[in-house]
Amino acid sequence: MPSFRRSATIMLVVLALAACTSKVTPENYDKLEPGMTKAQVHSLLGTPDQVSGDEVGGILSLSKETWKSSKHHITVTFGNDALALKSIDDPDEALR
Repeated sequence: MPSFRRSATIMLVVLALAACTSKVTPENYDKLEPGMTKAQVHSLLGTPDQVSGDEVGGILSLSKETWKSSKHHITVTFGNDALALKSIDDPDEALR
């Protein structure tokens, strides 16, 4: 039984660490390139925490998506589903 408990404990620790790992990092931000599709950005960062969008004259579709972690917020603006603008913020910096 002690072997089972040890294995179970190790598995719980691994799962807890995996859950704490965020994709919202400066390293992943640096991988974002103009023209990337939403699918490519979602593959890198996962599902966004906030999404907003609008259509301009039936010609241009604009959307803004934000991913949040405790250390960083990454915001991407898409024009017709292609990355047009990106920014990264440190939410703690605004409090200082």
